[in-house]
Amino acid sequence: MACMLALGLVLATQSPFQGDLVFRNVRPTMGLLGPERRERDSFLPGDLVFYAFDLGNLTATREGNSEGLYRYAMTVEILDGKNQVIFPKEPAKPRESQAFCPLGGDMLPTFAYTETDQDIPPGKYVMRLNCIDRNSNKRGTLEKPFTIENKRFGILRTAMLYATGGEPAPAMGAPGQSFLLTFVVANFTVDPKTENCDVDLAIQILDQAGKPVSPKSFRGQITTPEDPSRRLHSIRFPFQPNRAGQYTLEVTATDRKSDGKTVTKVTYPFQVMTSR
Repeated sequence: MACMLALGLVLATQSPFQGDLVFRNVRPTMGLLGPERRERDSFLPGDLVFYAFDLGNLTATREGNSEGLYRYAMTVEILDGKNQVIFPKEPAKPRESQAFCPLGGDMLPTFAYTETDQDIPPGKYVMRLNCIDRNSNKRGTLEKPFTIENKRFGILRTAMLYATGGEPAPAMGAPGQSFLLTFVVANFTVDPKTENCDVDLAIQILDQAGKPVSPKSFRGQITTPEDPSRRLHSIRFPFQPNRAGQYTLEVTATDRKSDGKTVTKVTYPFQVMTSR
């Protein structure tokens, strides 16, 4: 099976779970620190399957300069609809991690992601996680089912980055900061002779009431895809908020070479807080 899976530093799942460790507030997000996905647990081939969650009931160190240090190990398996492990190919070894959390408590916010290939077959999958708390030897196992849809024209891997360094940014900021809304347009029609396409892009910013903040949307066009064989093109949209409020960045893509001018849309909520 042609399927590539890339794993983050911490991988996670959702109930049902077993063991002393608990997994709270598990939700699919639009990248690291991003908002929750509307599509929940359903993803297109080639998308980033990303979950954020809180790992609870951990025990922190209590001595000296290392007070508040969590030490833990995790392994992950990806199972197909037949409950067969498709990743990793060899038995997984625990990955050792640690996090310094000086605010106290027994909870660690963390995340999980799986990067899928465009050729992954549609169907039901499960991300299975085994976790060990190295400070207390508590253990927990969690399984998170997700679905891969049939391949179609769509917008993948939507996320927000800081414009200055390219690091992941949360879905909030202050006036004067600079961000990049990034996404990938996939599976559009490509002319087999010229390798050209005709995808219209429109980005509209809406206020809290759902009304456009500007009478005109920001528009663009993809005519030469960066990867014509895979029918992929990545976009970076600069976003520099200048006033506080709750906004939504709405991206609409239209494949003008397809029959019926196929349209796809994604929305990204963003809160701008006053810096004073």
